[in-house]
Amino acid sequence: MNDHKRLSDLKDILDLLYAKLGEFEKEIILTASASSKFELKQKIKREILPKIRRYEKEYWELYPLESIIISEEEAETGLAQIENAITSMELVQSAEYPPKMVLLFQDIKSMLEDMNKPASAKLKLALPLIPAIASYEFEMSTEGLMYKAWNSIKEIVKR
Repeated sequence: MNDHKRLSDLKDILDLLYAKLGEFEKEIILTASASSKFELKQKIKREILPKIRRYEKEYWELYPLESIIISEEEAETGLAQIENAITSMELVQSAEYPPKMVLLFQDIKSMLEDMNKPASAKLKLALPLIPAIASYEFEMSTEGLMYKAWNSIKEIVKR
């Protein structure tokens, strides 16, 4: 099976899993029974989310990198979102996040605050949109771009 066909199949599978997740979440809201809510939450946690993560991982491993083009404006927006995520993470108790995530955010923050040299290579980041349910992952080439964007962000904040 070629990569293009597999990507199409994975997209279909993920669409079905997200639809199933949405139905379960609606059912949790509509159900009055505590035991039914608990069962649905456990199904989401133990069955649906692991499958979604596995298929998303495979999807992004197969996705052709050359088709991902990020403009400078998108990169700056992404950096602003990263900064907001780090700031909000610092406000919330770190016990709510896995230790690896806390270390990753600290590394990113120290990398962005290092003004003596520009960031280089690639930045890969996963931001939890809905904790334990959905996350947003992206990877981008940051050679010199993050340094320039970070300076722009700092100038805006200083005003």
